[in-house]
Amino acid sequence: MADSAHLPPKSSIKRWLVTTNHKDIGVLYLLTSVFFLVFGGVLAMLIRAQMWSPGATVLDPGGYYQVGTAHGFLMIFWFLSPFAFGFANYVVPLQIGADDLAFPRLNATSYWLYLFSGLLFGISFFQGATFMGGWTMYAPLNAPAFIPNYGHVGSFAAILALVMFVGSVTIGSVNFLTTIYRMRAEGLRMRDIPLFSMSILLTVWMMLFAFAALLGALVILSSDHLIHTSYFTDVDGNASSGGSLLWTHLFWFFGHPEVYIVFFPALGAMAEIVQTFSGRRLVGRKWFVIAMALVAIQSFI
Repeated sequence: MADSAHLPPKSSIKRWLVTTNHKDIGVLYLLTSVFFLVFGGVLAMLIRAQMWSPGATVLDPGGYYQVGTAHGFLMIFWFLSPFAFGFANYVVPLQIGADDLAFPRLNATSYWLYLFSGLLFGISFFQGATFMGGWTMYAPLNAPAFIPNYGHVGSFAAILALVMFVGSVTIGSVNFLTTIYRMRAEGLRMRDIPLFSMSILLTVWMMLFAFAALLGALVILSSDHLIHTSYFTDVDGNASSGGSLLWTHLFWFFGHPEVYIVFFPALGAMAEIVQTFSGRRLVGRKWFVIAMALVAIQSFI
């Protein structure tokens, strides 16, 4: 168990560098995700500035594609899900009567992978150009032949940043699953755990499978960039319908569940807030949970 008593005081920088306490990690997730929200917001303002008037020259065409792509990446990957993870880190152990998450050091590892993946993505802007094929990364726009020469290093750095981010998500998902299933307070049945914790349980199950598909797509895309395989193009580097279809299948096995990965934590939080401030138990709680579970399963179909 992670005991915060032996840690330096919260006013010390060392505390936040070495902590494995679930509350501290939750705060770090929240603050870091808000930082990436601001970063993405600045990029959104650049997009709006470019569109303010016809012929505006705030961004050149390549810069506009980079900014639009990066805005999508930051908001979908580095803000929305980690923001929910921040609340989950802080609240879930308290709700289920656990002292901490099952693997505190892995919890810290998950956070630092998340942070460094975001920093690597930021660095990709300074490697000629970051990825500019849209946040959905559709083939063949994600293939080396369709990326300007000056953007190859930055694009590969952005792909590696996403791989690192998926690693963070996978570690965090396994940690939450183990905690909720194995570390609940004695006598707390699965059907009785608070709705926010239930929403997180369903969310991390979806993450475990959805992000695995994305990781597979990113790994073979990395091989296209690094060792010049041709998964998403033909052997000559030209567009191919097979490559486009392969990417579409892999990406949307992640992309559609991601809608509910983002939505479920907010839904669980709203359910808790309504119950708390109304002073009444949620009507139809069982069907609320069943509906979420069915939606989670159907999102992969």
